[in-house]
Amino acid sequence: MIESRTTASALAGADTTSAPSTRVQLIAAGRKLFGQRGFDGSSIRAITDEAGANLGAVTYHFGSKRGLYSAVLEEGLRPMAARVTEAASAGGTALDRMLRIVRAYFEHFETHPDLPHLLLQEVAAGKQPPPVVIEIVRGVKETIAGLHVEGQTDGSVREGHPVLTALSVVSQPVFMTLVAPMLATVGPFDLREPAARRLALEHSLAFVRAGLEPREDLQP
Repeated sequence: MIESRTTASALAGADTTSAPSTRVQLIAAGRKLFGQRGFDGSSIRAITDEAGANLGAVTYHFGSKRGLYSAVLEEGLRPMAARVTEAASAGGTALDRMLRIVRAYFEHFETHPDLPHLLLQEVAAGKQPPPVVIEIVRGVKETIAGLHVEGQTDGSVREGHPVLTALSVVSQPVFMTLVAPMLATVGPFDLREPAARRLALEHSLAFVRAGLEPREDLQP
């Protein structure tokens, strides 16, 4: 028994140092195929073939294709939520921190441009996302909505509905990233170009600031 455990440990160590684990490969394959074909269009066989794994690997590591889909989204969203928490915890007014959140979204989507499509494809089809996604999105919503309430206290944010404000803050980077491929054709405005991304970021920051800053002419 001791020998078996030692051998298994040695093999596990070799696997982690010489090549990505099967679980990592499956998440990468799932992310690629879910993004290209959607959830329903991505078969377990296609995913395991892409990952170079056996047909039972998805069930073994994730329980089901839905479990893999959940893991794919969680891997993309957890770091995004951490960026939001970090931005919300920084100094400055509530509005300053909300603008940092907009910047954090743009920075995250620069390296993960597939994430809005992965997140919203099932929502657009009228389906509920996996529970872990709802948990993460709810946390982000509550963070931004909390900043809205705080901003009404410190005077940096005008009155309004906190949840709708949270939706408005994230919609700029999410929607721009989502429509980027089409925008490159009909714009023409290619968000893959650094100059275009900087312009989109500055536009979004100005747009959110103008929408949230108190204005005397709007006071009742």
